[in-house]
Amino acid sequence: MAARLARSRIMVGMPLHRIDAMLEVEYNVFTVAAADAGPGSIERPYGNGLVAATAGEDGSVAVIVTGLVDGDVHVVAEFWGAPPPPPQLDAWQDAAQVDIDWPGGPVRLLGADVLPFPELTLAANVPPGRYRLRVAGRNRDDGEARPPEAPVEEYLLQMWPAAGDDDARVLKSTSGIAALWMAASPTGS
Repeated sequence: MAARLARSRIMVGMPLHRIDAMLEVEYNVFTVAAADAGPGSIERPYGNGLVAATAGEDGSVAVIVTGLVDGDVHVVAEFWGAPPPPPQLDAWQDAAQVDIDWPGGPVRLLGADVLPFPELTLAANVPPGRYRLRVAGRNRDDGEARPPEAPVEEYLLQMWPAAGDDDARVLKSTSGIAALWMAASPTGS
């Protein structure tokens, strides 16, 4: 029954798994990580100002940089069996995609390095392999100075099996925080 439902969702263009929740972040980041990973990553998205694939030795496979240093961001994350429709880019400040090597197991989103870890489980048992991760973000520039009436910082993550060559690219980049990260040097020079 579950396999038939999954096939029907692929055919009608629906995600196999979806979460919609607030996630506590720390030091401007949250990560997409495997079962044994802890929060955080030393990787940063200097190339596109939004998302970077990571080496994965610590179990993390991608890091997403936020405008907010510490606090809660709204995350909608989707796992698809096939490429999803692209997001409506006019509704987002920034959007980029990267290819990631998934070690297998549960796909988790990890936030701040506090106990218990703020964590959201997107999918329980994803086979190992190459996947594409598309991230879109909005309301990223207010950061810590966000007035109470301002909209909360939001992210859309879409993950699906990658086909073909690496398709890492910037889809849209208009926020000041993305420009800041793209102008930064990983060596500090």
